[in-house]
Amino acid sequence: MKVTAVGGYRAIGRNMTGVSVGNDTVALDNGLRLDMLQMYDSDVTDVKRLSREDLIRLDVIPEMDRLKDVRANVISHGHLDHVGALPFTRPKAPVVSTPYAIEIGRREYREGDFYSVDYDQHYGVSRRIDVEFIRVTHSIPDTALVLLKTDEGNVVYACDYKFDDSSTLGKTDYQKIRKAGKDGVRALIVESTRIKEAGKTPPESVVKSMLDDILNSIDDGLIIATTFASHIERIQMIMDAVEKTGRKPLILGHSMMNHIELAERFNYLDMPPSARVYGTPKAINHALSEIRKNREDYFILATGHQAEPESVLVRMIENKFRFRFEKRDSLVFCASTIPVPLNIANRSVLESKLQSKGVRIFRDVHVSGHASKEDHRRLLDMLKPEHIVPCHGSLDQRSAWAALASEEGYELNKNVHLINNGQSITL
Repeated sequence: MKVTAVGGYRAIGRNMTGVSVGNDTVALDNGLRLDMLQMYDSDVTDVKRLSREDLIRLDVIPEMDRLKDVRANVISHGHLDHVGALPFTRPKAPVVSTPYAIEIGRREYREGDFYSVDYDQHYGVSRRIDVEFIRVTHSIPDTALVLLKTDEGNVVYACDYKFDDSSTLGKTDYQKIRKAGKDGVRALIVESTRIKEAGKTPPESVVKSMLDDILNSIDDGLIIATTFASHIERIQMIMDAVEKTGRKPLILGHSMMNHIELAERFNYLDMPPSARVYGTPKAINHALSEIRKNREDYFILATGHQAEPESVLVRMIENKFRFRFEKRDSLVFCASTIPVPLNIANRSVLESKLQSKGVRIFRDVHVSGHASKEDHRRLLDMLKPEHIVPCHGSLDQRSAWAALASEEGYELNKNVHLINNGQSITL
């Protein structure tokens, strides 16, 4: 068995790992590196004018050609850093994932050969490799731990996940994880995003308490919130909280519109009857013009939590719509700043502009969708893998995973492997 690091083994994003048994290879994930993308293009759709070679050179997409004899491209979930590179790498092999992620993949790559697999099903990649999905909680519906059953031993790919037993959209299937551990795990390939955070990642229910407390404290002005468009459980929580206030919710942004439409189709989201969703600039302009007289009657949920240059929130502050922020308006960031220099700088500029207009700011009404150190230790205890390959992070983050593994009796370069993009190990 060979494990190949294709992307995601130097920094967060552009995830892809190859697992090869004989002449059969499975490519795990196929993602964009979003912070590098934003450095060169302000809109994801604009990147299509760049060649695949340019995108690889700029660290935006994984170099899939490093993998030979790919029989399937298996996607763990629908975030763009796991599925967004499909239209650029254009895999010829079948793309396999859970139903919700498959629909996102189809929207990204219409020419793909897609196979939707439920949690109680399996997909036969070849005579030597079979794929199953284990339900796990994350910040998007239908996330999975990928279980590769091979005649050289089983592999678990855990990228991304958290353990949140209060989740309303997808509780982790601990029974199936423990069974995988009892059956034997040859290798665990596991994300490193929050491995340096001590303790356990808080549940999503924490956000509900924070949000209710904030909204109950605001009596005047317009309330604007922003969060990840793909975080459907968070959007439902926001809509439920807004409904209690009696305000009319307006949801603004193309990505918000797309994810809400998909979530409603899968019955993962129940929008209040008063909610209105607008995706085009013309429609957003019209929606914003109607709130000028009675600001206290409205609540806006808009794209722009990372202050992306073309997001609705940034265009609002730059007066590109028929809208002006006023003193005593409130902005609630239902997302933390993703800690890369571009995002940090963009958020700082945005907040300075908002504060200059007297807007009240509520930061970090958020909990992560990624496992912290003790969550990872729990997964390790359930699976007891023979080998560990940390992925989805910088060398510093992946080294922290190696340190955790050493606490549990593993040894670096013996059964814990720190590999970089382009490198392989043979087990």
